[in-house]
Amino acid sequence: MSQPEPRAGKNRALHAFAPDAGLFVLKPWIGCLALLADWGLIAAAFACAAIWPHPITYVLAALLIARSQLALAVLMHESAHGLLLRGQKANDLLGQWLAAGPLFLSLRTYRAGHLKHHLQPMEHDDPVVAVFGLGDYPLPRGKLALRLVADLCGVGYFISAARFARGDYRAIMPRVDKSPRQVLGELCSMLAGNGALFGLLAWSGHPWLYLGLWLLPAITLLPLLGRVRAIMEHAGLPVDADQSRNARSIVRPNWQTFLCGPHAIHYHIEHHLYVRVPFYQLGGLHRQLAAAQLLAQGNLYRGYVGVLRDISDPDWKSPAH
Repeated sequence: MSQPEPRAGKNRALHAFAPDAGLFVLKPWIGCLALLADWGLIAAAFACAAIWPHPITYVLAALLIARSQLALAVLMHESAHGLLLRGQKANDLLGQWLAAGPLFLSLRTYRAGHLKHHLQPMEHDDPVVAVFGLGDYPLPRGKLALRLVADLCGVGYFISAARFARGDYRAIMPRVDKSPRQVLGELCSMLAGNGALFGLLAWSGHPWLYLGLWLLPAITLLPLLGRVRAIMEHAGLPVDADQSRNARSIVRPNWQTFLCGPHAIHYHIEHHLYVRVPFYQLGGLHRQLAAAQLLAQGNLYRGYVGVLRDISDPDWKSPAH
């Protein structure tokens, strides 16, 4: 069976490249283990906040929970590509009930917009560009700081929610037809996940932790981490059929990728070139592409801080890092 062609436009060198076939092999147990680890970290953060009540503990727990919420969103992304489990039905069920639902998200709706993003990243009707406001980079550093502070204060979340409610994105978001049964299933996944979480916290005598350490981080820290992630991936880059040119990658895992790029989503050039490679194989794919010198050096970074510095500089020219 032939390997999928990379989304590389007219880049002949990339089309001639043949990654190892093993990189496309799904290992469902790794995806399941990743879900278990994310929920385990969430449970540990709640437990620490309950056992050692202190402002510092609460802040650290909120940060870890927001990071784990982002990690769940990344696994929802993985499920949207059909890469969690081999069977589509089981893949979607797991992705909706254990990743999307607890975040009050619909896997089907997300999938439609995200797959459109992969067709032509950074086009005017790219849903990711619209939702994260990626179309006006580079911008003054002060303006970027205001956006990040707005996210941290929850303002960004409510502005985005209002835009969705007003229908601002209706023209660019693909229409998703769902049966009543599918809609009910999504609603049940949201209520069950959050109900179970609240119920366990209430049973343990700490119901307020659901508000303070689940909902509050979801509307403050999670949008902040999500914006930083989205900026690194595409902000300030051009429309290009060669998708190695309009995405960035962090070249190795570090504390910044732990917070903003869990589950190897920081290897974003690699993901855009080969969308059928699961997250746990992206590091290997990166090494093979780098060894073949097929990655644009100007789009490779060591961390998110360097990207934020470059895309907020009026004289930004995408320097190599």
